[in-house]
Amino acid sequence: MPKISSFFIKQDPMRRVLYALTPIFLWSTYLYGWRVPLLLAFVVLLASAAEFVFEKSRGKKVTEAVWVTGGLFALSLPPAVPFWVAGVGIFFAVIIGKEVFGGFGRNLYNPAITGRTFVYISFPLMMQTTWMIPGNFAIGGSMNLLVQGSTFPEAVFMTLLAAGLYWWFVRSEGKTGPVIRGSIVVVALTIAFYVTTAYLFPYTKGHANALSDLDAVAMATPLEVYRGLAQAHDWHRTVSLFGMTFPLDANNPLALFLGLRVGSIGEGPIFLIILAGLYLMMTKTANWRPLIWTIVSAIAFTLLFYFSGMMDSRFPVFAAHRSVGGLASLGDLAGFLMSGSLLFAAVFMATDPVSAPKKPLSQALYGIIIGSLTITIRVFAGFPEGVSFAILTANTFAMLLDEILPPKKKEAAAPKVAAKAGGES
Repeated sequence: MPKISSFFIKQDPMRRVLYALTPIFLWSTYLYGWRVPLLLAFVVLLASAAEFVFEKSRGKKVTEAVWVTGGLFALSLPPAVPFWVAGVGIFFAVIIGKEVFGGFGRNLYNPAITGRTFVYISFPLMMQTTWMIPGNFAIGGSMNLLVQGSTFPEAVFMTLLAAGLYWWFVRSEGKTGPVIRGSIVVVALTIAFYVTTAYLFPYTKGHANALSDLDAVAMATPLEVYRGLAQAHDWHRTVSLFGMTFPLDANNPLALFLGLRVGSIGEGPIFLIILAGLYLMMTKTANWRPLIWTIVSAIAFTLLFYFSGMMDSRFPVFAAHRSVGGLASLGDLAGFLMSGSLLFAAVFMATDPVSAPKKPLSQALYGIIIGSLTITIRVFAGFPEGVSFAILTANTFAMLLDEILPPKKKEAAAPKVAAKAGGES
């Protein structure tokens, strides 16, 4: 059997994205503990296995971009999400979001966002009740037990199973028969594991009610706090860092900046996301236009909806703070923009070179679509966050934007120069 490394195509830009994600991964491990590295390993192994089978059938190698897809998808999930949900999502992301279009460079939609949106719509309860209280490697923290979240035995078992599946696919060199047999065995073992553990360790109603205070608070994300849900249910919990204590039901801007909030694994540490964005732009790994215009348009629409009072019915706390003005309004605006996955998606998903348009003007308009639609969905739609739907919508129009918008003046003049040169020769 050839070396596993021989199946991958080296891609320096993808490696730089992984470098940018590493500090976020390490900080998230501090916030949520062992679940983060095990979930990341599990997702990346499954993503690599899925892409290997499809690319091997075409006589091609696996791209290192699949590691980026796996990393972004894992960091976009709630920390205690059941591993089987993550497995379904990453298979959908790689197979439906990427490989059915022809593989790397041909997909219309960002694969990580495609997989995340699929599991969010398919398993909404699993995705909205597996938050955790962050900090201290999750030692002494809590998670929502109304729905089974990932446990340590589950995480270890599923990660080893994913490693075994990847090894089997590589060993069989992607041949149809062994791939089908290996997949059937893995699915059977997964079902058997969950059925067995559910029988031996049932999550009874009495158990959930006994921890109702801990369970309920884990559901109060920053955007839900702004909607008044934390105060309505009397969810008062604090998180500490470097001697500072922050209440989770207050959306302190500094706490949000540091990632001390309830949310997806990698969306919280704004300070690291900003550094990652600067690194990617400085190394010319990411194009600045969709990134900057996503953020600028999000700020513009937030200001519009905030000061016009159009978001007061959904976020009643803003009306009270706006009457005070000054720092209260500034804290609302900063906190609202740092809540959810907006900045994480702007840095790592809106800048995806494959699913984004290629012309400068198209890229700017593309970013405006993402930022404005994200805030609009937050304010008027029934979903608590809108960035995934905004990016998929922008992906849909990316090729059309390139088709209808004019190129740079230099690009437009190039064909005329070429034609003139050809005539002279």
